[in-house]
Amino acid sequence: ITLLFFTAPLDVSKALVPPLERFYSPGLYISPTHLLLLALGAVWALQRLFVQRQRLPFTRLDAMAAAFLCVVWVGALRSQQGMLAIASAVAYSLAVLAFYVVSHVLDTPQRLRLALGASAAVLLLELVWTAGQVATRTAFALPGAKAGAAGGIVTFGGTESAFRPTGFFIHPNALAHHMSLILLPALALTLMGPKHVPKRVWWVAAAVLVASTLMLLLSLSRGGWAAVVLGGLMVVAVYTRQHILSLRQLGAAALGAMFALAATIAVYPSIVLRLTRPDDRSTESRILLTDQALNILKHHPWLGVGFGDYNRAAYEFISPSWGSISTDYQQMLLQLVVHNHYLLLAVELGVPATLFFAWMLWRWVCMPWPLNRWQEPATFALAIGLAAAMLAQMLFLSSDNYYADIRVFLIWLTAGLLQALCLHHSRSPHAPIQMVPPRHA
Repeated sequence: ITLLFFTAPLDVSKALVPPLERFYSPGLYISPTHLLLLALGAVWALQRLFVQRQRLPFTRLDAMAAAFLCVVWVGALRSQQGMLAIASAVAYSLAVLAFYVVSHVLDTPQRLRLALGASAAVLLLELVWTAGQVATRTAFALPGAKAGAAGGIVTFGGTESAFRPTGFFIHPNALAHHMSLILLPALALTLMGPKHVPKRVWWVAAAVLVASTLMLLLSLSRGGWAAVVLGGLMVVAVYTRQHILSLRQLGAAALGAMFALAATIAVYPSIVLRLTRPDDRSTESRILLTDQALNILKHHPWLGVGFGDYNRAAYEFISPSWGSISTDYQQMLLQLVVHNHYLLLAVELGVPATLFFAWMLWRWVCMPWPLNRWQEPATFALAIGLAAAMLAQMLFLSSDNYYADIRVFLIWLTAGLLQALCLHHSRSPHAPIQMVPPRHA
């Protein structure tokens, strides 16, 4: 368990089926995390079946995940990419397997602590790695990374520019994605306060919160910023409604956050420039890719073109709006996929499958409810933080080019962690947790 969660954000892998034949598709990469997952899953299943003599568990969310995976496989079998599409479906299957295995292996507090401790340790190590990238202004990748790091200098028009680190990944947006999964649970634990969370846990959560916030800001990912803000608002809203945060505490926290943001901007003005200045045609490219995806979707709205077949369809259905851009720019865009995961799924699997996927994400967000079943403040805070991270992903997925890659794997892994927490760390219905009395008391 420790090795699985420690290696999960290390973007190191070996290509078993390369992602490019004639047209791009995710292909299949195997990483140390995948091998650890397969070993852990096999040992757990054998122990449960032949030692404990129990059937393998299967929840409603497991059934939803299995149903969506079946849709992916049907799409892969329909795809004109052949074995490359099958390899891409295998890669996605590993992500869904991580959800299932983690959901049921982490069935004791001790195992949960192993997972959380490993996640915190690798994050703090990533902070050191990111600091080295910032100090040298070089987006160097981990040895064995599947591609060269795609970070570097972003210009804001004129002579102003900033460096974007990649952390343990090959792109700054992937670093921001990892932070969006880690930051919100750390925020929820920190806001719960050291009086209600074990002091050592609270201090670790506070350190993780500071480290992840710093790396998120340095990534200069606008989608990551927006996603974390949305997730943070969810944490604050739940805490306020449950009387964990009083209005006075909420006001003090908001004031402190404003001062911290002002100080950060004063030290690092690139944050404001990233929001107000030109972005190397990034927004224009996203608009053109979205228009292209919608054009393909008009021709294949119900079943899509097949899983892993987006790039081939992009060459077949050129959007009329592309007539206004140069041929070189068109060729560059044709090497990419739409920077919206929902549109990507709609193009490849159809609109109904995409709606089902969005519903499954929402069910993940709602896992901690009803809230009156939680009795222990730390596990309650962790559950709300993980649910907020899932809500953040619902927004982040709409602004970047997620495929069957490490980021999708991390989303499913985190959802599995949340389901494990809800399955084994909640109790029978009881009075809701209240840290401060209601205003009328």
